[in-house]
Parts: sequence; C-alpha cells; structure tokens
Amino acid sequence: MSHAASKESLLDLQALTGKRLGPYLSYNPVSRVQIWQWCSAMGDNNPLYLDDEYRRQAGFDRVVAPPAMMQMWSMRDVNMRYAPGSTDAAPYQVLDTLRDNGYPGNVAVSYDITFHRLLLEGDRAHHYTTVVAISELKHTALGEGHFVTERVEYLDQDDALFAEALITYFQYKPAANDTATKATPSPAAITAQASADCWQTDHSDIVFDQLSEDQPLPELVIPITHKLIVSGAAASQDFIDGHHNAAAARAAAMPDIFMNILTTSGLSVRYLTDWAGPASRLKSIKFKLMAPNVPGDTMIMQGRISQLEQSGGEQRVTVDFAGKNGLGLHLTGSATLALAATDTPLT
Repeated sequence: MSHAASKESLLDLQALTGKRLGPYLSYNPVSRVQIWQWCSAMGDNNPLYLDDEYRRQAGFDRVVAPPAMMQMWSMRDVNMRYAPGSTDAAPYQVLDTLRDNGYPGNVAVSYDITFHRLLLEGDRAHHYTTVVAISELKHTALGEGHFVTERVEYLDQDDALFAEALITYFQYKPAANDTATKATPSPAAITAQASADCWQTDHSDIVFDQLSEDQPLPELVIPITHKLIVSGAAASQDFIDGHHNAAAARAAAMPDIFMNILTTSGLSVRYLTDWAGPASRLKSIKFKLMAPNVPGDTMIMQGRISQLEQSGGEQRVTVDFAGKNGLGLHLTGSATLALAATDTPLT
C-alpha cells in the first residue's frame, strides 16, 4: 500500500472513532465452573475464588470471580459469534478495515483498567465499546501498522458499571524479513532467583504497617508452556488463531504461538494478590506488552512498592511490576490494591 493510500485509509478510519457500540452480551451468567477453569489455567489458588468457607467468613454468600476475568464474560464464542441479543454492529470494524487494507496481523499491546466491584456467581455481564484513538502509521519490529485504542465499559445485569478499560491493539502488516520468526527465547540466560520457600501463600495477608516504599516483592517464576498459553486463551474465551495455531502465529511474525493479553493480565493479578493476600482488593491495573511469551521460555515476575497511602478508610499500596522472559521484558506496569483491616472484610 502506498503512503498516500495509507493516509487516505487512516482518514477513513478516523470516521469510525467516537461511536459507542453495544451492548455485547454474555452467553452465560458468571459461574463457578468458568471461575475454576480460569483459576486452574492461571495457577491461582486464591481462596476467595475457590473456597466456600473462606468466602462466607469474608462476607460473600456467592462465588467470587477474579477481577481479571472482566473481559472474558462477553467475549465471542469459538465460532467468533457474540451472544444472542447482542448488537449487530461490528465492534472491531476499524480493525477489519485495516485488515482489508493490507494489515492482517493483530496483537493487544496495553491494558489500563479500573475495577469498581467484584462480579459474583449469577451476575450477567455485558459491555459497550468506543474507539477513541487511531495512530498514524507506525513502524515496529513486527511490521508497520496502526495502534487502535478502545474504551470499554463493563456493566452487570442492572447496568451498573463494574469495570472500565482502555485497551490498545496494534493492527499491522507483518515484517517482510524473518527476524521475528527466527527469534527464540533463551531461558538459560535467565537466573531464577525465586524459590518455593520465599513465595508467600495465598492465605497470608500483607500487613500495611509492615510495608515501606521501594520495598521489593518476592519474585515468581512461571514456566511458559504450550499448555499454559492454550489453556489461558481457552479460559479467557480468546480463540484468535495466533494463541493456538503455530502456523498462524508465524504468519504474524511471531516465533510460535504466543500468550494473549488476558492470560498476562490473569498471571499479573495472581502475582499481585498472591503477595497481598486474599483480603486485598485490586482497584486498578495498567501495563504494556513487549516481547511475546512463547513456549519453552520462562517468565520472572518482579515488583516494587511505589506508594503507600491511607485514604477514605482504606489502606492502599501501589506496586510497579514487570515480567521478564528470555527475549526481554514481556510487560511493565503498575497496580493499586486496597488492603483490608484484619477485622473488616472488603467487598
């Protein structure tokens, strides 16, 4: 595509911004089966999600869904169809238009999420989406293309907002050279400094008064396997070919199938809440993706406390965190969690 054609295409795409589309409904209500499947894939053993007795003691009378699941409830099915009753408007028309104009590759590159409340068993989620920004043509290691940012509102059966997000995608023409496809991780170059006895269990709650700014979190080592990538994609209802089909991934300039952003989010939230404890509540998280997580590699999660504050009766901790694999940094981000007083359950 010529530069002039690309510029004209971008002008056409700008006409698609600012339109709120939806609702996109969920096939099923929030269920303990899907929560169990998600936790199993992410290695998340938080008793808030899996233990009925713990939940009752925490003040919940129904199963609680991990906050990182917020997007998957109203995702498309394996045949890429939205639930009956959803709007007919194509939510990713801008991405489809770019694909039809010679940019077939797609990866999610960043999340910026605010959580308002936890979803409980029986809740029904739906969402609305608005494309808010489309970049000029950019050149990256993957190829040239456009960054597209959508604002998504996640609502329950009462139209109450339970989460909202800015999600950015890169729609691109895969690079003509094969540098990316030849890239392979080097797990041997990673020194795994974490061990089982330095990792805090899910049942231990962090004490706010014992924390200090600039304090490091223990490291968590996560082997990246085909099973983790595929099971994470399935648990998050993400059936894009690049997450389970190696040929499709290589055609998109990836070295192999690669982890989706929802699994990265799930693993990041697991890391943070494992450390903070099941009484903590995730208030917000934002991160950017860089080097892909591909099979045969290892990701080391690291974090450091950047801020401590007490406001409105809550004790909050903000953590800067990152995940590094054999190709480099997979992600960097920050998250804020509220820590509950020992005698006051957070709901």
